[in-house]
Amino acid sequence: MGKLMLMLIRFPLWCACLAFMLAYFPPAAAEPIGPDFTSVSEAVLPTTVHIRVERGPLISAGIQQMARDYALPVPKNGSQTHRQSTGSGVIFDERGLVLTNHHVINGAQEIRLTLYDQTNFEAELLGSDPRTDVAVLRIKGKGPFKAAPIGDSAGLRVGQWVIAVGHPFDFPFTVTAGIVSALGRRSLGKNEIQDYIQTDVAVNPGSSGGPLFSTDGLVVGINTAIFSPDKENLANAGISFAIPSRMALRIAQDLVETGAVAYAGIGVSTQDEAATSSDPRPGAKITQIQAGSPAEVAGLRRGDVIISVDGEPTPNSRAFESLILAQAVGAKLSIKHKRGAKNRMIQVKTVDASSIGSSSQKPVLGARTWRGMQIVDAHPKNLTQRGIALPKNTSTGVLVTAVEPHSPADLAGLLPGDVLLQVKKTTLRGVDDLLSTVENDHVVMISFWRGQTRYLAAVANRDQPG
Repeated sequence: MGKLMLMLIRFPLWCACLAFMLAYFPPAAAEPIGPDFTSVSEAVLPTTVHIRVERGPLISAGIQQMARDYALPVPKNGSQTHRQSTGSGVIFDERGLVLTNHHVINGAQEIRLTLYDQTNFEAELLGSDPRTDVAVLRIKGKGPFKAAPIGDSAGLRVGQWVIAVGHPFDFPFTVTAGIVSALGRRSLGKNEIQDYIQTDVAVNPGSSGGPLFSTDGLVVGINTAIFSPDKENLANAGISFAIPSRMALRIAQDLVETGAVAYAGIGVSTQDEAATSSDPRPGAKITQIQAGSPAEVAGLRRGDVIISVDGEPTPNSRAFESLILAQAVGAKLSIKHKRGAKNRMIQVKTVDASSIGSSSQKPVLGARTWRGMQIVDAHPKNLTQRGIALPKNTSTGVLVTAVEPHSPADLAGLLPGDVLLQVKKTTLRGVDDLLSTVENDHVVMISFWRGQTRYLAAVANRDQPG
């Protein structure tokens, strides 16, 4: 009993001591777990927009991209159903200029934007580029508008934190974060010109065209694609891709200033060169050099094997071509190549690809016109003059010799020098095959050859309703 009384007396004394210690020595504040994105999110959200697009029953271009990114069914010929889709964008100029993806607004009859403060505006399309999947809109409203500063994506490093703002599955103004997983991703099969930033940021359908920010609040990319094992029900799988801000801004400036995009070139045609036991490095073997081109001036020769550009390996022809196309016109490149048993390094300055061999790009005698492009049979003479080599086991097709600006062919992304190989399941032997096959179609899906790669284009074969 005595021990029990002593414990009862000491217990209040212990509580008093504990209270005294807590009053004069409060516990240290808990350290936050992980980075805090609240400040940067508050700063960047007002620069982003929610895009709603209404399309008519006809599709003019990019149909394969939209079907993949939004899981949209392809409408049957004659369908009068109007379709709606959503996407994302970022204001990059206080005049109300918005960066987004080409496939977000492609074929739009009406574009409406919702800003973070819930104000709504109509928007007009200033220009778009299907080869890089970049588009520029202008808000139809009185500015100035809050614009996001554009950062230099060249400074990105693998492992760096980045933040995306988008509207996944139509949940507006959603912020997600992750890290840069890889840089310079190419040959993904989505767009012809690729230099993607790979991240593990959660990006889902509806987020296409939205900005990728650094933790400093600078736009470093435009989210454009995701990888998903389930091709029918697209959803985030921890792998997303963004167009670098350096490329997106360059394309946007061309579209705003001139309405057209200049693509870089050095004037060579290449094919894959496999690695061997004596030299394990694969590359892109030069098969033809155009007279007077930067490649010829720099001393490159037919048979040289290009193994890297600015230190980035070029394991095949497609990687080399995509890397060149991703450059700005006027860029100075260090090209490492093999000639025999020796490795050489040269400097080459890119030029506007359309200016190389421009005399050979003029329409040839007897060319016919379809949907804004002039076309001829792909005879060997016509192909040789342009340095075009068809894929193996292919000897026929339709050569595009000229494309009228803003025509259905131009909007579909077709260029002079493309060779149309197949329409639906019909292999094209010439122009007559093409014109007879597409006569009754509203939208024509064409498989065509450019460089060393097959691509798809969707060409509107009827005028869009007004």
